[in-house]
Amino acid sequence: MNNSNDIKELTIKELFSTGKYVIPRYQRNYAWQEKEITQLIQDVYDYALKDKTNYYIGTLVVYERSHNGHTYYETIDGQQRLTTLNLIISAIKRNFANHDKIYNFPFELNLAFDSRKKSTSTLQAIAEINGSKEPFFRDEINYESNIKQGYWDTVKFLKNELKEDNTIINFFRFLTENVKIFRVKVPHDTDLNHYFEIMNNRGEQLEKHEILKAKMLETLKNEDSLKYSFNLIWEACSDMDRYVQYGFSTSRGNQKKDERKIIFGVDWNNLQFSTLDEIANSIIESNETNTFDYNEDSLTIEEITKQPRNNQNLESTKSNDAERFSSVVSFPNFLLHVLRIVTKENIPLDDKRLLDTFNHYLEKGPCFVKEFGFALLKTRFLFDKYIIKREFLNDNEQWSLKQLKLEKDKPRYVNSFGEDENGQNKEIIMLLSMFHVSSPTQIYKHWLNAALYHVVFYGAQSFLYFLHDLSKAFFFDRFLAKEPLDYYDIIYQNQGIPKQNSKNVNWDILNKGVQVENFIFNYLDFELWKRKAEGYEKFEFAFRSSVEHYYPQNPVANIEKLKKEICDNFGNLCLLSSSKNSRLTNHTPEAKKDYYIKAGIDSLKQKVMMNYPEEWDEKAILKHGKEMEDILKSI
Repeated sequence: MNNSNDIKELTIKELFSTGKYVIPRYQRNYAWQEKEITQLIQDVYDYALKDKTNYYIGTLVVYERSHNGHTYYETIDGQQRLTTLNLIISAIKRNFANHDKIYNFPFELNLAFDSRKKSTSTLQAIAEINGSKEPFFRDEINYESNIKQGYWDTVKFLKNELKEDNTIINFFRFLTENVKIFRVKVPHDTDLNHYFEIMNNRGEQLEKHEILKAKMLETLKNEDSLKYSFNLIWEACSDMDRYVQYGFSTSRGNQKKDERKIIFGVDWNNLQFSTLDEIANSIIESNETNTFDYNEDSLTIEEITKQPRNNQNLESTKSNDAERFSSVVSFPNFLLHVLRIVTKENIPLDDKRLLDTFNHYLEKGPCFVKEFGFALLKTRFLFDKYIIKREFLNDNEQWSLKQLKLEKDKPRYVNSFGEDENGQNKEIIMLLSMFHVSSPTQIYKHWLNAALYHVVFYGAQSFLYFLHDLSKAFFFDRFLAKEPLDYYDIIYQNQGIPKQNSKNVNWDILNKGVQVENFIFNYLDFELWKRKAEGYEKFEFAFRSSVEHYYPQNPVANIEKLKKEICDNFGNLCLLSSSKNSRLTNHTPEAKKDYYIKAGIDSLKQKVMMNYPEEWDEKAILKHGKEMEDILKSI
């Protein structure tokens, strides 16, 4: 870059008033989903609440080009954020325009896509507000499903978070005036294809959890055996896609016993110790030399975290295990779950704030680090036994709940709650997967924290009963409550036991159209699965975030349009994948039924709706809505 004009700091308000942006054909399609969209909004919301001066959301790398006397910025890097910002502003302008500051905001769509007409058309339909809270999608136009779904996900999150006038105004003011982005122009002689390739192959920076590990090791000072054991545990736990036992060697140097049997017993399935000191002492006793070459005091943080472990005696299980299983949470986020369990304090589950969150506790010194080090191992061991994983085996994938055991010198994966494939193990899988798909964003996986907290402190014997109570507590005390409880209070104050019931909650929440929470649909599907509704044998929970109106909101020509309160009634709604929902948005229930029978159902509620013997009209909608509400009231 040759001059300061090539880098410009812009507020979001300035971003939408200083030029037009184009997404070039070599860029991928818009790919952000609910978890990325809500994470961006949540980050801005958190900073707005703290009244921070500014919040920077990264860079927008562009190439300036001219066409017919107009200047356009070809977006090389940052298109996902730029598209999402357009969706956020459109959603706010549509749904909160009764506030003067929002109504008068000079928003005009400033983004288009080269060679992607349906993406541009979708953004245009969303941005054409004209006083309506809902975009009008014409049946004859083929729209981009990811962008449509991104808009609905944005609206749902904003409406759930911005419920009070002052909150709405403060958020919008902060978003437009204090959220900033750097627009970086590349020189005109830049080879754009080569530059784009470089941008997508950048080296990884030192991660926050690696820095945190170094800080914890520094806290242990000259306690070499403790540092060795802590590092051993951290490295074993950090690979979330394989069982933690495989992070320890079966033989190491001059050790008389292997680490797995020292720590997990002869069958690898029972944690043998209750403190980090005990683990360190046992490893020393099993080592003939009783010495550890682990003096890292003179190393930098990066050198400490990048120290290679002597893996020559580890079995070659890492790649096979990692290819077979996939974790529901990342390691940085898992660290925050462990911290919340150790402290029993309302720790935010946001791994972007990992270091800031831990700094306060690191001031407590070695005692905290030792307590955390053992809690990390124990919680991870229990996580592997009692929390679902995605399993890929024999060209199939499914949710699994298995523990690792050594039997006759051979490692085996066996069901955590009995061999009956349709018994307790299956029911717990259904409950955990219901929770998981209802909260795609990691900072909202409060169910996971509750499940881990329970098995850490109370064991797994009552796990199924606890999960049933927890689902009721989420349903009644959070999603249907007139005054929703905080997740922390549900888990740590109320121990997951519901405080409200079907008689004192707001059932009108079910009739809010696209605003109905995913959890409510998924919880109903679980109850239908328990009742063995048609299709239950093959049903499993998947990530679905699109609320389908079975009778369309804006039907095609010659079809009667229902009143909004009927169309938004719970009886007319089900949860689908966004790709399926976008296909036949405005078509008749009969046309949708034909398509869904061939494509496969996403929801047991959907199956019940399609099996209705009578015509799908207002009477059928109200009847089905009452039937489904009665099921939920009976839990």
